[in-house]
Amino acid sequence: MGFYPQPKPRVRPLDRVAYLRDREAKARAFRAAVWLRDGGRCRHCGRKVLKTMQAVPSRGEVHHIHGRNVAPADRYNPKAAVLLCLLDHQDPAVIARFRRFH
Repeated sequence: MGFYPQPKPRVRPLDRVAYLRDREAKARAFRAAVWLRDGGRCRHCGRKVLKTMQAVPSRGEVHHIHGRNVAPADRYNPKAAVLLCLLDHQDPAVIARFRRFH
């Protein structure tokens, strides 16, 4: 019985890096699709929103209607998300309104 050459297994950290890059690419495309569909405006109040990291009222945030962990199949589905301004994203009544209609 001879020994046969076996390929080395992939290094686990490389798999993790590839997974994280893929996930970030999907998330970036998802957010871009929501921004494009909603035209850069809050779906609740119609305010023009900005892409910024500062906590200003006109900051745009993508909101998952059913939650990323509640509906993992819709995590990257633009139809299951809306663009909201910071003020509306913090208002529980606004969040409940969108949940009720979807």
